[in-house]
Amino acid sequence: LSHKETNKPLLSPPLLFDFNGEICAFKIHGLEAPFEAVVLNGTSGEGQLRARGLVDCELQKEYTFIIQAHDCGAGPGGTGGKKSHKAVVHIQVNDVNEFSPVFREAQYHAAVTEGKIYDSILQVEATDQDCSPQYSQICNYQITTTNTPFAIDRNGNIRNTEKLSFDKQQQYEVLVTALDCGQKRSTESVAVHIDVKPVCKPGWQVSRGRRWCKRQGGRKMEWSGIIKGHVVPPVSCTLRKKGAI
Repeated sequence: LSHKETNKPLLSPPLLFDFNGEICAFKIHGLEAPFEAVVLNGTSGEGQLRARGLVDCELQKEYTFIIQAHDCGAGPGGTGGKKSHKAVVHIQVNDVNEFSPVFREAQYHAAVTEGKIYDSILQVEATDQDCSPQYSQICNYQITTTNTPFAIDRNGNIRNTEKLSFDKQQQYEVLVTALDCGQKRSTESVAVHIDVKPVCKPGWQVSRGRRWCKRQGGRKMEWSGIIKGHVVPPVSCTLRKKGAI
């Protein structure tokens, strides 16, 4: 049975009952089953099972019910009619690729340090609502942004393909799309923002307005200040001009 198809033969070859006399009807036991059985040839006992409406693999993947044939002696509801043995029917609903992949997050953010090559900066992930493994699994991710120093693998791991420079570019935005195993593409790409952090380089940084010199006799001066929040010990300096260092 194909997903969401109606009035299609479900059994091949058609349903057959070996019955003395003529078959007038088939009865399905199990009112919840959305199927019906019709007689194609009463003499040969040939019948056909078909869906009474839409079937949805995402709602129910399988159906099992019992079918029974009735002769024409008194009809299906008559007390004098003869009935066949009960046959078990098992139907599996095949999926169609109707849903597109959807990313779990509206957007993704990550930060990297300049000058490094990462095996994985971050991982994006998409899901698919189809019921079968073929159409519900994500088989590939692709970066749709061109001329970008990043690559992505089939598991959604993003890495940089070259060393990044903070002086060259402080932030990147790349768009990523997902494909299920039926090659259905996500309807919307997801944005991935990657910030580039500068390498911390050693050096002196003195807060403005927090440095001064003290006279130590003659023209020798002593310098004090605050470097990155820490008071540094005094160092000697020479007064070059009155009132200045």
